[in-house]
Amino acid sequence: MISRTLLSLFLFLAVILSAEAQFMSQTADEYETSRKKPVSFSHQPFLLLKITPSAFIGRDNVFQYGVELAPPFGKFSFGFDYGRGKGSKSFNKKQKTNHPEQETRILRGEIRGYFSDWYPFYALDKKPFGRYYALEYVQKDIKYGGTPIIDLYGGTQVEGLGPVDVNYVERALHVKFGNHFIITQFFFIDAYAGIGIGKYSGTQTTYDLEQVKNKFAFGKPPRDLTSKGLFLSKTAGVRLCLPI
Repeated sequence: MISRTLLSLFLFLAVILSAEAQFMSQTADEYETSRKKPVSFSHQPFLLLKITPSAFIGRDNVFQYGVELAPPFGKFSFGFDYGRGKGSKSFNKKQKTNHPEQETRILRGEIRGYFSDWYPFYALDKKPFGRYYALEYVQKDIKYGGTPIIDLYGGTQVEGLGPVDVNYVERALHVKFGNHFIITQFFFIDAYAGIGIGKYSGTQTTYDLEQVKNKFAFGKPPRDLTSKGLFLSKTAGVRLCLPI
């Protein structure tokens, strides 16, 4: 009696395990069929051509383009960007109204390190395909017309005769993190964000005014010709990439 019971239990477990194995095999086949085929490459890209649309719609309306050089050795790559903008084409209404004559030039340089040795993402993060960290230097040179501020007795300030030509400079050092999203073998999207510290100053050629050092600014630094100081610099954006 006991033998028959054990035999029946054994047969029941065998049927259950067989059905479960068949179900798992069928599910795996369906998953493999429905899963998107990963993008394949004939070679590892060593040069990425980039355009930054997020800079174009920003305050200074900068058309920014650049390259990333990813040599086939090591985990680091090097990026360079250049851009120019015009105040009359800015999407910022205040900027467009107050300074349509503004001219902006921006230079960016960065060194990147890819997380190629981070388990379990080593297969996804091979340069230049995956996540990265970067140290970036940015310099923004701005020229525009402004009205100087004249200091009178008793701390009173009045607007002087103008306009005058103002040369304004922002320099910043950022720590950034980002990722390359692979759409096709000929198109990547580079999304990034970072934070750092910046320095600003403004000079003009018509009047000899003493610059005033402002306190540390956590928001946008003032763009006037009589002040200088440090500020909390933030950066974020999206680049469109053509890998070569």
